[in-house]
Amino acid sequence: MKKLLYIINADWYFDLHWLERAVFFKEIGYKVHIVMPVNEPEIFNRLENLGFAVTALPIERTSMSILNELKVLKRLYQVIDAVKPDIIHSVTIKPNLYSTIICCIKKIPLVSTYPGLGTLGVSKDSKYVLSRKVIFSLLRIFSKKQRNIALFENEEDLQLFNKMKVIPQSRLIRVYGAGINLDSFSFSDIASDRTGTLNLLFASRLLKNKGLSLLFESVKQLNQQGIKVRLKVAGIFDFDSPFAYTQQEIEEMASFDFVDWLGKRSDIKNLITDSDAVCLPTTYGEGVPRILIEACAVGRPVITTPLGGCKDICIDNYNGLLVEPNSVESLTLSLKKLAVDSSLKAEFGKNGRKLVEEKFSNQSVFEQHCDTYKMLLGSFKV
Repeated sequence: MKKLLYIINADWYFDLHWLERAVFFKEIGYKVHIVMPVNEPEIFNRLENLGFAVTALPIERTSMSILNELKVLKRLYQVIDAVKPDIIHSVTIKPNLYSTIICCIKKIPLVSTYPGLGTLGVSKDSKYVLSRKVIFSLLRIFSKKQRNIALFENEEDLQLFNKMKVIPQSRLIRVYGAGINLDSFSFSDIASDRTGTLNLLFASRLLKNKGLSLLFESVKQLNQQGIKVRLKVAGIFDFDSPFAYTQQEIEEMASFDFVDWLGKRSDIKNLITDSDAVCLPTTYGEGVPRILIEACAVGRPVITTPLGGCKDICIDNYNGLLVEPNSVESLTLSLKKLAVDSSLKAEFGKNGRKLVEEKFSNQSVFEQHCDTYKMLLGSFKV
């Protein structure tokens, strides 16, 4: 039985984006191990009950302490030495960097997924520019003589790696998100009794560069113009990020009568079904945002920016509308367009479902991962 080790920097992120993949590979015969921080014990317990071997490791996403990171690297090396995986799949920048170093030393095949470089990829702040240079240099050095494949959910990130010669071009592969269970996120028509009000859903980590403040201002303007729009906000606070909203800032928005603050929710499918459209006017270095894939699967129009992987899931005037980043005017015009045309919402919704079925299903993503693992491991039967 082949051992597959996932290394990731957040338990909630694994639970949301990677659990179905882990279950799939366990069911086809892999012994699946997971290394991640454990901040939510219920996630840890659920993973163990599903038969996964989980090791807690406090990988801090925003820490820049060299001493702390060396300790994490040493501990990760010890875990990998004990597990003896046949292949490692790391996710996000720090796990990818540490796994690249260790896999080079130990000659272990590695798949690294870059969902989106986020702040590291887009920020011009000196500390992020320096961090980018250091990380890219280390990846370049340790990737030279290694069996590794890098998967990118964001075309710009892939091209940046290629331009900077971080990893050889032949080992860079474009992927389209985490995949989605089409049965769990089944299609439904938009309710016909909503013509009087446009019900918008924003569901994301509560970071300021995800565009919530812009969306709030746009919805406020539309209501002042007499166009009824309700904004439903669901999400989790991410206080590790320098762009995090405070609880007070969210509550201030929720004090307006056109805003519904829903908090952290696990019933995202129901929230999407109860909405007319899903909006994510992000300026963040996204991969393919899962909430937009889920929205399209359910048959809801999406409104987002043409950045990163967003334009892969939102085809302008086909299944949604692309708006200019940081433009209240552009966003307001797009929301108004949906608010006054119910037939457009229905058309976009049906087209979105088609797009997800063609490119973003679990089956297509899992098959691509399977092929990648087999290519690295050689011909074998699990």
